[in-house]
Amino acid sequence: MLPTTWFETRVTLEQIRENFSQGQKEIRIACGFFTLKGWGLIKRYTNNKKVFILVGIDEPGEERARAALIKEIMRHLALGRDLERRQNVIDLVKRIEQKELNIVDARASSHHGKLYIVDENIAIVGSANTTGRGFLDQIEAGVLLAPSVIDKFISERENLCESSQVKFFHQLIESQVANYVKCFDDYFRNAHDITQELLNLLREWLKFSLPWDIYLKTILALEQIPTVKNDYAKKPVSYQQDMIAEALRQIRGYGGSMLVASTGLGKTVMGTHIAIQLQSEGLINNVIVICPRPVRKMWKEEMHDAGIHEDCFTLHTLDLSNAKDIQTWKFIIQRISQGHGKYLLILDESHQLRNRYPHEFKNRKKNKKERLAFTRINELVNKYGNQEKVKVLLLSGSPYATDIENLNTQLTLLPHTSTISNSLPLFRDNQDFSEFSFSDHEPNSWKINLSSDFFKLPVTHQLTTPIVAKYYGKRDEYGNYIEFGNTKKYFPNIILYSLHIPLSFEEDMTTIISQGYFDLDTKTYKKNIETQVKIAWGSSEFALKEFLQRVIDTPGGLNQLDFATKGKANFLFDRTEREKVLKPIIKKIENKTYQDDGKLNSLLSILRLHCLQNQEKVIIFCERYPTAFYLEQALKELIPDLLVFCSVEKLNDNPNKYDLKQDQKIEEAIASFAPVANKSIEKKYNSYDVFIATDAFGIGVNMQDASVVINYDLAWTPIQPIQRAGRVLRPWDSPRTIKVYTLIPKLKNNTDLKYDLLNMDRRWDNLMIRHDESRKFIDLPILTDHSQQEINMPDFASDVSIKSGSLTLDSADDDEISGYYKHTMKLHPNRLYAENLLNRELISAKEYSGQYVAVYLLVKYEE
Repeated sequence: MLPTTWFETRVTLEQIRENFSQGQKEIRIACGFFTLKGWGLIKRYTNNKKVFILVGIDEPGEERARAALIKEIMRHLALGRDLERRQNVIDLVKRIEQKELNIVDARASSHHGKLYIVDENIAIVGSANTTGRGFLDQIEAGVLLAPSVIDKFISERENLCESSQVKFFHQLIESQVANYVKCFDDYFRNAHDITQELLNLLREWLKFSLPWDIYLKTILALEQIPTVKNDYAKKPVSYQQDMIAEALRQIRGYGGSMLVASTGLGKTVMGTHIAIQLQSEGLINNVIVICPRPVRKMWKEEMHDAGIHEDCFTLHTLDLSNAKDIQTWKFIIQRISQGHGKYLLILDESHQLRNRYPHEFKNRKKNKKERLAFTRINELVNKYGNQEKVKVLLLSGSPYATDIENLNTQLTLLPHTSTISNSLPLFRDNQDFSEFSFSDHEPNSWKINLSSDFFKLPVTHQLTTPIVAKYYGKRDEYGNYIEFGNTKKYFPNIILYSLHIPLSFEEDMTTIISQGYFDLDTKTYKKNIETQVKIAWGSSEFALKEFLQRVIDTPGGLNQLDFATKGKANFLFDRTEREKVLKPIIKKIENKTYQDDGKLNSLLSILRLHCLQNQEKVIIFCERYPTAFYLEQALKELIPDLLVFCSVEKLNDNPNKYDLKQDQKIEEAIASFAPVANKSIEKKYNSYDVFIATDAFGIGVNMQDASVVINYDLAWTPIQPIQRAGRVLRPWDSPRTIKVYTLIPKLKNNTDLKYDLLNMDRRWDNLMIRHDESRKFIDLPILTDHSQQEINMPDFASDVSIKSGSLTLDSADDDEISGYYKHTMKLHPNRLYAENLLNRELISAKEYSGQYVAVYLLVKYEE
């Protein structure tokens, strides 16, 4: 058969595109149905040609037919299934305005043909309408009438066709195409021209807002925080504004909010702004702050600058039966009970109250005794939180330590406003909340069963430094940064190091521990002393010596252990027996020099590299007071050029006991060690090079003048290493790389027996397991199983894929990101565009054909 024919999907579209491209002047299209999606599939092949479109199907009555056609075109457009629909409308409007396209309605004339004509020499006759389904989905038949068909036929049969036959076939095709052109033009002249009418409708349609515009405007509206007249000078930056807005919504809706933000993102500033807003709305008029001792002064200063009355407590104070501050606490409770005052309770570093019960009561099924600080706070919240007399804001950078109960304990301290029906957050992203269970003995308290459910709760939200760096930050030739006013603050990159340090006296300690010289005659404390010995052993030989001496001194000696003074337990071996086996080890330690200490020598190598060679400041964290003191003495002797401060000192009345120095001395030393971070530039000269601290000062304080953190001692939970690194893992004035070293005590000959007996390696293994689980809450690794691991901050942000314009939000299902921030982080790159959208009514051109009616409604209430 001479003509090219087909009976399958998509071939009509392929033939149209190929042959339309060959046209020079005119394209004629006759079809029964026409949609903008169909036009979009062929529009670029009609460029620089005039286009005539004839649409027709048998309809009763001309007026009804024309109305039906216009309505049909607009209905398909409104369904919004075509992502290119707006571009297609713009193209069609431009063609009509430039007199390059005309469309007529021939429905009243019973026209139902499908014909595509190129100039006056090519015609495609088929069954496909100018629609997406006709071109792409449906099986359609078609015939191509074109000179190229004849030429191809002849080339395949050389010398078989005479010239007269070739001429005949060409004339036959020309005649058929000419006839189609004549018929088309006759129908076109007699049809109703709807070009102008369609143009007017499409112009109106273009005034509709893109769903993307609606989306951005919505997030912008949700983010807006009313301007409050206040002298507080610290203005929130973009990510802080988002967190403040979300916390305010949660507090208004549920009475409380738990804000999880990485160390260094400004939780104190955010907490202060939240208090300012709630006070301006009349929801509070006082603030209670419960915070670690090192940041108490900071909180008082921030609230004072904001003009807000505050009462500041520490958890240590609230654990006491009676103290001056406890009287203040009781006075506040009395005022609340009498209806005087509305309070915002801010619990800073809420993870410090992650254990509801002291260790000795933790595993008891009956007669559990709560920590007194927990009892006091929980009673305040439980009694008055639901009466709207107390709002609650929990702040933490690392809420997870060992298990899910860490999280549930903190959640219990939010007002008990949880029900299944109201547990759906504003941006729930189709999450299933059926798995949540709530505490039986405290109805309506917030609780989860899986750690991954934490940020599905409508009272929790989180941002981490990697997420801020990736989605809120900007980038220049130096690195990623965030703008604080007119100042750039760069996010650091990180290198993690793990150094394995062999333990001394391995055989001696194995023998002593296995023979039970540290065992007690009570189940409650049976392994407690043994555990303390292992911690001291892993910390330093000096700390081990000090603790072994205390074991010898118990009971009755100058440095006896605390349990002996309370008469709660006794060692299984008497003092003479213990002294006989422990004194030789103490003597060995005393005979060793600094040069014999392998762990100390590893530290010295790090300090010489960073302090002396690279002129960097270093923070060293120790778990044991004697170790901190020992390091200060060693460094002053071995590297006298370094200026070293230690937060620990020996007590004058007992040279074998240690304690923290006075707060004022430590605060002055921090200002001297980190003058830029603490705005103490006058102390910049002769400032310290090395700061030795315990975890008491691993929370809240600014020490980012340093760029090296050393975990000289391990920790039991990932919270301590996270908080330690947080002293320096903050945006800084210039790009830089932070180094975090972790020194890991290891057995030389780690047999299965030693592994089970000593648990020295197991402590590191357990810490890494907990660290991996805590990554859900911090994104960023702080510890590594590798000897070295380099980290580019944005690379560790949980992946969020929301594409501009197409709104593929279903892909943004990462459980480790609060739902609200999946959206707000897309606003900031488009903020200027969103703010410049006209403040008129935004009417969406989006419809859908789902089973249920869905209305997206923005409501303006007051302002």
